[in-house]
Amino acid sequence: MGFEKVAFTVLVETVVGGELQISEPAAFTLAGANLIAETAPGPDGAQRLLLRAGPPSQQGFARFEKTFMAPATFKVYRNREPLQSVELRNMFTATTLDLSNQG
Repeated sequence: MGFEKVAFTVLVETVVGGELQISEPAAFTLAGANLIAETAPGPDGAQRLLLRAGPPSQQGFARFEKTFMAPATFKVYRNREPLQSVELRNMFTATTLDLSNQG
């Protein structure tokens, strides 16, 4: 399979205010991405879960980070098939996933 045919999607799950929340999905390629989960007030004032995706700090790696206290699970899909779950327990402590063997 060629590089152009590999696509990744990620979403994050956590408990916010006692309720399970799931972010909108974010997409990235084999080039990688920086993925940051954060909470922010929604239109009704309640906290909601957001997932920001930006350019990779290192080519070929997905980097996962969260900015809130609760544990979070990033669920990564490769071409719509489950690939890996990455659980983060500590704030501002990043974990990376090497994408070099996914081409």
